[in-house]
Amino acid sequence: MTTPDARRQAGQEMRGIMSGGDISHYALPGVDQLAPDLKRIIDEALFGIIWTRPGLELKQRCISTIAALMTQGEMNLLRRHITRALNVGLTPQQVVEIFIQATFYIGVPAVESGLRLAKDIFEERGIDYEPVNEYDSNRHFDELHALGQEVHRHHMGSITATNFEPGTPEAQLERIVDEYHWGGIHSRSVLDDKERAIVSLSALTSMGVYDAQMRRRIRGAIGVGLTSDEVMEIFIHLSLYGGYINARTSMRIARSVFNELEIG
Repeated sequence: MTTPDARRQAGQEMRGIMSGGDISHYALPGVDQLAPDLKRIIDEALFGIIWTRPGLELKQRCISTIAALMTQGEMNLLRRHITRALNVGLTPQQVVEIFIQATFYIGVPAVESGLRLAKDIFEERGIDYEPVNEYDSNRHFDELHALGQEVHRHHMGSITATNFEPGTPEAQLERIVDEYHWGGIHSRSVLDDKERAIVSLSALTSMGVYDAQMRRRIRGAIGVGLTSDEVMEIFIHLSLYGGYINARTSMRIARSVFNELEIG
């Protein structure tokens, strides 16, 4: 794409793919009227360059975007991107699972708001939604904890970094996280391991989490099958949703992790 018009055209074509024929997806209310230059930049840079990059599948980009917007509480734009995700082939169950996956990262209030929005969209589109019920309420807590630790190790490689003195508040919280975040949520079948890693990385990046948790999550993403290029592409994708400072910082952390893992 050698000209601005070519980039804009690519952006319009990408909007067309995701819009499902709804011309409102080409409009940015407020931006159109107050900042037409910004509208043009968004068309070129976000949709013409970033969304058309080959590093992630379109469905994966939709998953990342929904996770980021939900983290930020951006309900108006989230509505549009839930619709786009359905248009490009995500199932309603997968959309709901993105919210479930993010619960322990962003909290119940934000997830409840997102789920209410998804419910409205499903009803507007006449989708006969069937929930996926996989949580076994008859499982003993010790079994759930053991499952959680097994899944935790699978996704993160090790849980030694979160071992706390028994009986401390930190250890009590970690028990809850192992039981429900890892045992109750990560073990579900609706999203695969790579998709769950995308949700997690997108939420952490949008929140500006730069500590050891981000390093471990990047290592875990590599461990469940994301390539280093795909990890970097997630951060590039988020640069105009969560800000390029957050994206660039996450990329710097990732580069350090890749060096440690001797990944080129």
